[in-house]
Amino acid sequence: MTTGTPLAYQVGQFRDPQEEIARLAQQAAIIAMAEEQALLALGMPQQGRLLDVGCGPGFVARRLRQTRPDLETMGVDRDPAVLSLARAHMKVLAAAADQLPFSKGHFDVVHTRLVLRHLVEPNAAMREAHRVLRPGGLAIAVDSDDGALLLHPEPAGFSRALAARQETFRRRGADPFMGRRLPGLFRDVGFTAVALRALTVDSLTLGRHAFARIVLSPIAEAIDPDLLSKGELDQVVTSLDLWVADPNAFGMTTALAVGGRKGD
Repeated sequence: MTTGTPLAYQVGQFRDPQEEIARLAQQAAIIAMAEEQALLALGMPQQGRLLDVGCGPGFVARRLRQTRPDLETMGVDRDPAVLSLARAHMKVLAAAADQLPFSKGHFDVVHTRLVLRHLVEPNAAMREAHRVLRPGGLAIAVDSDDGALLLHPEPAGFSRALAARQETFRRRGADPFMGRRLPGLFRDVGFTAVALRALTVDSLTLGRHAFARIVLSPIAEAIDPDLLSKGELDQVVTSLDLWVADPNAFGMTTALAVGGRKGD
């Protein structure tokens, strides 16, 4: 991916960018405990140098720093709108995931969260992660997979909106089914001791409103207009409201956290 490639995800693509920032903050907070347990199981250290690739507004990096004050954190992202917010939590640079401006072996940990699914060349990004890690260093990637989404009942028009969102992704070279590819990506670029932890998010635990906001509502955003009309989008938004109001409605999805080591 070059710096001129259109982004599959950018805060400015949303109808209300500030609402998307707020959603990201809620998402990070809601799954923080499960995510922290997964990071610990995969070997996230308490100190050293960490690079957060695709750091976004810095909400996750802030949590990592709060629980690990001796972990020196650097963030990179291509979206200037979120970098301005991330600067409040760590040092940041504008950079693409496949063109990291760091020397070989500079970091102890490289972390990326819900980023690889948006990249044209995720393999190139993982090769860069491998390059900037010291021997024995740890890479951790957390990503989702649209195939893991379960909904009952399915909101009217939702499957059409989901298909349109997935096609919008594909037009930009992104992959909405990235989760299932993660273990293979790690092995392809030479990581060893590859391990996985699953992060399950469900409406029974979170509540239907929170689940709809952090998991379902982004699906009706940033769709190419030739794939879905405004009227169809409005129908999906209405049907999601009806789904939230249904006491018997249920939703669940699973993200995957994968870790691997750079060989000595």
